[in-house]
Amino acid sequence: MRKVYITNIPLQGRGELLKVLYRPRGTELKHNRETSFPIIPVIQEHREEGDETTVLAVRSNNKDTPDNYAAFLEELAALGIGGDQVEEISVEENQSESVSLALMMKILEEIPDDSIIYADISFGTKPMSAILLYAMSFVEKMKNCEVDGIYYGEIQRRDGKVADTGFYDLTMFKLLGNVIDQMKNLGISDMQAALNKLIRP
Repeated sequence: MRKVYITNIPLQGRGELLKVLYRPRGTELKHNRETSFPIIPVIQEHREEGDETTVLAVRSNNKDTPDNYAAFLEELAALGIGGDQVEEISVEENQSESVSLALMMKILEEIPDDSIIYADISFGTKPMSAILLYAMSFVEKMKNCEVDGIYYGEIQRRDGKVADTGFYDLTMFKLLGNVIDQMKNLGISDMQAALNKLIRP
């Protein structure tokens, strides 16, 4: 089975990239571990023997991300994932429409057909996280792929120190988008009421 894992590389400066245990909230991680990258326990959770694994790492071109990318490769190596299984998607540190659209198309281009996809939107600029979310919505319409997980890792700080962490599964929001598309195709007139029944039965 072909599985693709996607993440943005953090923008934190040298020495600011923390290794923590992300605590699952409303979901579970049977193979949780301390990490600087929430996609790492996701990979450990879903990777199975015989899988064809691809990791896509979106990295902004600035002075801090090369160190963070090297740390990411080290954590992947600890899982037995080599550099030949990692595709670095380098992007200008620029939020313009042309750069953002180019990034979106590059992400979609690098996802192979017949893949199951897991994405982490914890890091990068806000537009980069949004682009990744949109890509997860578009890829199922464009390719024979299934987005099986979208995740967010949170670090809560108080007085400059880590107070708590959270790990959230956001996949339901993409699934609701699929449901809305189906409702529209079926001609359901009051989609709000139908969604309310679905979400709050």
